[in-house]
Amino acid sequence: MLIEPNFAFIAGTPALCFVDTVADRGRLATDRLRKPTDLDIWLKAAGLDTGGARPASPDDLLQTRELREAIYRCGMAAVGGAPFDPADIACINRHAQQPPLRPRIEGATVVLQAKRPIEAALSTLAADAIAILTGSSRQRIRICPECAMMFVDTSRPGKRRWCSSATGCGNRAKVRRHRAKHLQPE
Repeated sequence: MLIEPNFAFIAGTPALCFVDTVADRGRLATDRLRKPTDLDIWLKAAGLDTGGARPASPDDLLQTRELREAIYRCGMAAVGGAPFDPADIACINRHAQQPPLRPRIEGATVVLQAKRPIEAALSTLAADAIAILTGSSRQRIRICPECAMMFVDTSRPGKRRWCSSATGCGNRAKVRRHRAKHLQPE
């Protein structure tokens, strides 16, 4: 599923969808959280907003990027079987210690609330990162060889290579292989 400004939510976990707000890390590395309003849009699309109680500030964006990059580096360490950097762990833990978003029923819907909504959303993402990085999913964190998107391989055999086989990089790779095979002179 793609949300403007071009946010993908196919990584299998909120923390890795958050990491993937930097597109094409292997080549151009385009940050999709360029301004505070982009953060507001992403939080809403991710289901982590509190109804726009307070728009994100430039400082919120800096804190967001700091957490995102700490999660990314830990994810890369997990993929490579390396230990986590203590500074990255300290950053993730610091954010996870903040009060998280709390649900409240309003009519027939659930609304998230927090006194400090951005910090609460980051706390929720940090807690998700801790669960992924330290749980059984750690061995299933993958990097797409085409676009460098980080994702959790939820396939039964655990051999997924691409961010998306149906419509994304996996499909494009299959099309390239097919064309190369059928365009070769005999």
